[in-house]
Amino acid sequence: MPNTLFNVSSMMYQNKLRMHNEVLQRATERLATGSRINNAKDDPFRNYEAENARSEIKNAEKAKQNSADGAALLQVAEGTCGEVQSILQRVRELAVQAANDTLSSTERRYLNEEVGGLLNEIDRITAVTTFNTKTIFGNEGDSFSKSDVNTAGGRELKDWAKNPYMRAEGIRAGVLHVGPEANPGTLYDANQVRVSIPELSSRTLFGPDDPNGRPAIDLSDNAGATSAIDKLDSAINSLGTVRSYMGSLVNRMDRQYEDIESRNITRNDHVSKIKDTDFAKESTELMSAQIKQQAAISILAQSNSKIGRVLEILGG
Repeated sequence: MPNTLFNVSSMMYQNKLRMHNEVLQRATERLATGSRINNAKDDPFRNYEAENARSEIKNAEKAKQNSADGAALLQVAEGTCGEVQSILQRVRELAVQAANDTLSSTERRYLNEEVGGLLNEIDRITAVTTFNTKTIFGNEGDSFSKSDVNTAGGRELKDWAKNPYMRAEGIRAGVLHVGPEANPGTLYDANQVRVSIPELSSRTLFGPDDPNGRPAIDLSDNAGATSAIDKLDSAINSLGTVRSYMGSLVNRMDRQYEDIESRNITRNDHVSKIKDTDFAKESTELMSAQIKQQAAISILAQSNSKIGRVLEILGG
């Protein structure tokens, strides 16, 4: 009688049906989402491992973008240096021409006028060279870096050839954060590349005008022209050093980009192995759960029919 009143068999079949429904729901969810782990409860440890890997992937993607941005900035800067170097080469040609005393004073005046215009163009070009609105070669306004790091030392701070004016004006170091981790505070961290860019202008290339008002580059006589040739050789050599340095950094950024890309491919493969659904297995689980569900419903209906017969007897 207790078994009939409480219908324990029906309760058992209901529990079995609930379990089959859970398997069916889980298999359906995995097939629908393509993910084996849709909630932490599905596999707590593997879910933690996969989420950590996904976080590393996203952080590394930003670091990769930083590398690409850094390379772009350096290419812009190197292009400007190349143009300035071309201008200096023209000024040097004029200085060689002016060193010849066969020129008249009028001709030398014309040469000086062209030199003055070219030096002004150097100042204009370097002043407007920007990346993402940040000035690269100056220290006015929003610049790449305003910090004076001359006293910091280290291999990243370059002595730009043997130009005393570029050394005197100061070399500023900006930071390219090319790694996914924080900087632990060391000068040379695996996650950061310090980029030292000199201030660049006609003044930093040739020094200030003479106290008596004579320009730093003056082709008015043979002495001024020959002095200008020496200054121009130093400036051209310095810019060549700057361009080589920036070119090597661009190559470094490219390698950093490729390294992060390679590691992210490996991480994505690892996450895929952890979380991706095994469609063959889950399809089998789905079919099995559907069959068991139908069988449980049928048996539950038969179990419940016993109560109906008891009520018929009592009613009769």
